[in-house]
Amino acid sequence: MPNRNRQQGFSAIYVSVLVMFLTLSIGANIFLLTSTSQRIVTNARLSLQSLYIAESGIEDALLRLKKGTSFTNPLLVSVGSGQAQTTISDLIGGSRTILATGTLASRTRKVRAVYAIDSLTPSFFYGAHIGAGGLVMDNLSKVTGNVFSNGNIQASSGTQITGTATVAGANTISSAVIGQDAYVESCVNSSVGGTLHATTQSGCTFGSLTSSGLPISSVPLPISEAKIDQWKQDALAGGVISGDYTLSGTQSATLGPKKIQGNLTLQNFAQLTLSGTLWATGNINVGNSAEVRLAPSYGTLSGIVVSDGQTVLQNNSISAGSTQQGSYLMYLSTSSLAQAVVSKNNVTADVLYASQGGVTVENNFQLREITGYSVHLKNSATITHDIGLQSATFVSGPAGGWRVQSWKEVE
Repeated sequence: MPNRNRQQGFSAIYVSVLVMFLTLSIGANIFLLTSTSQRIVTNARLSLQSLYIAESGIEDALLRLKKGTSFTNPLLVSVGSGQAQTTISDLIGGSRTILATGTLASRTRKVRAVYAIDSLTPSFFYGAHIGAGGLVMDNLSKVTGNVFSNGNIQASSGTQITGTATVAGANTISSAVIGQDAYVESCVNSSVGGTLHATTQSGCTFGSLTSSGLPISSVPLPISEAKIDQWKQDALAGGVISGDYTLSGTQSATLGPKKIQGNLTLQNFAQLTLSGTLWATGNINVGNSAEVRLAPSYGTLSGIVVSDGQTVLQNNSISAGSTQQGSYLMYLSTSSLAQAVVSKNNVTADVLYASQGGVTVENNFQLREITGYSVHLKNSATITHDIGLQSATFVSGPAGGWRVQSWKEVE
């Protein structure tokens, strides 16, 4: 009997110990599972917060770029207990790459965005690109570069096209001196240094003659009406000046983007710095040693001044880009006048463009590119094509006209 009691007592102790062990094991497993789940949740939360911090760094950089404010590389931004470290690349191919690393409690996430310019590269492949109104050259005028015309080229003694001349359709080159090749339906009394591609010729001299490559298809002017309208809207977004805007004498100002409900006049050594696109509904007159330049913040980008009326540049005036290589200033007139754009008397400018009318330049005018429905060069006017214009990027302003091209997390 006592042995049986001892056995029962031992069994009870054994069962109790076993139950206690199982209970402790289950409790330990539950604790371990709970602790692991809590760590997973905590890691996930901190990691997600790090991602949000990185995106905050991207947004901060985008805001700085949009407003044109200065920045350092890398940008350090505190977000709660975390920090975003953001680098902004140089402007390459019309875009910047922004990389932000968000860090919180040793957790890091990275986000990359590409911020691209809403821009236009008009493909200014020619020193002069002319519509159906054709090109007239007289009085020692010269184009250093190539010419494309959808109308006739009518030249005179002493004028010269140093590159290739191409004429579309059933049109004519007459009395021209062309340094390289010429492509035209009919050549009359002209000198072609290279190969003359023509269906008919009369009184022309040339290195060789062929009819290959003809006829030449027309090529429209490189800037669409839709893009011009967009530039006008970009200017309007900066506000409206009601009435004429005039600077004269020692006056100077910085302006843009802005719509001028009237004329823009700069005279007598006045200086205007453009910080965005200008649109004048009236005429533009820049003369008497006045200067118009793009703001330094344009960098290698190019800018635009649009007029619905006549644009006149004259009397030693200077119009130029930001001073950095690849930056140009373009005057664009939407007027249908035969002289929608006029430049004369020792003017220096980059690009003249008449989308519907004509351009007339004369008197020692120095220019990089000219485009218009018709063009008249006279009195020693010289067009010297800058090859950089083939890839020039025209924007509404150095801080405007941008868009986020991509935004994603990276390793």
